[in-house]
Amino acid sequence: MKILVIPYLPSAVRARPMARTLGETGHEVHMITWSMPYPLSLRGMVDSFAHGWRAAEYRDEQVIVHKVRRVPLFCPPINKRWFKRQVRSIFERNKLDFIWSETYFNETEPPLDLPLFYDLSDDHEAYPELYGSPAYKFAFKLLGVHATIVRQIRAGRAVFCVSDELVTYARQYRDVESVFKLTNGVEDWVLALPYSPGQRHSLVYVTNYGKWSQVVPLIKVVRELEPSIPDISLTLIGDGPEIPAARRYVEDNQLGRLVTFEGYISDRRQLMDRVNRHEVCLNISEKNRFRDAASPMKVFEYSALAKKVVSSELNGVKELGFDNVYFFDHRSWEASLKQAIHDAFGSEVDATMVRGQVAKYTWTALLGGAERVFDANMSASKSET
Repeated sequence: MKILVIPYLPSAVRARPMARTLGETGHEVHMITWSMPYPLSLRGMVDSFAHGWRAAEYRDEQVIVHKVRRVPLFCPPINKRWFKRQVRSIFERNKLDFIWSETYFNETEPPLDLPLFYDLSDDHEAYPELYGSPAYKFAFKLLGVHATIVRQIRAGRAVFCVSDELVTYARQYRDVESVFKLTNGVEDWVLALPYSPGQRHSLVYVTNYGKWSQVVPLIKVVRELEPSIPDISLTLIGDGPEIPAARRYVEDNQLGRLVTFEGYISDRRQLMDRVNRHEVCLNISEKNRFRDAASPMKVFEYSALAKKVVSSELNGVKELGFDNVYFFDHRSWEASLKQAIHDAFGSEVDATMVRGQVAKYTWTALLGGAERVFDANMSASKSET
């Protein structure tokens, strides 16, 4: 089949490995990307004017990527019409079969008269409610987040949801039989990497450090563990709005001996190599409606390396039943997190068993089920016509 993927952000954290996997299994896969004009900083506006008008087409491994034009600054009405025209042109020019959309705002909503499968990959409405500034909440209203999600749920041939919570959400708006659960996963090659126990008493945390990430409280916990674990260390990989505050806390308290900032690592193999050097991996966040509707991709990646994982008691992690995960209780955050880290450091992991548990969550295994849904729906559509 010929598939056009529209991710919900240009970084395409979920869409990119899915698109590559579909390409590797014989489909012709196209993916849309664009220049983001947000947030409205001076640097962002300059970059938007420099790059927003440019269209391009290039290959990302097995995926054909189309960078579409986008009006600079904050112009939803114009961008919405222009985006639809460009998507329709790409769809018709390449004789594609259907669109797989993850988008949640109206500027990048596809033409709903084209064959569509919708991928509800996050609780987009919960984030501004829990963490958004007034300006952020206004932007979500302007971009019609709720209406955009609901329109695609109703228009799609089928809907895929990353968690049970989002399955329940989607089934408010369409027939139950056409809503399916599709968790996050991990690339197959990660399972084939050599197992390493990592450096003793080293912690690593890989994420986009948003307000939910609890990075400064985590650093405080590591600082308080140092007297009982003198060689403890924490490595933070990734970027995000909470990193400046974390750096200030480390500098103000002279904690450079404990905490290392490695920034964002775009190369996937390099990232897995860096993670593999550590003993315990962290999935630290608040437990709330936004996080419980997620399917933390890092837990799958950590577990594919057979790493010990300390995690919040999130629904999407607990239901996995992985033997390498140690939970802490959000109701006694600090004390429970300390105990979970101690427990993880003092444990042993059966790497073969853990990797066996993860194997059913490779993108190849997960997308096999999605392909059956594609085939059934597209075949039924052809027979009707």
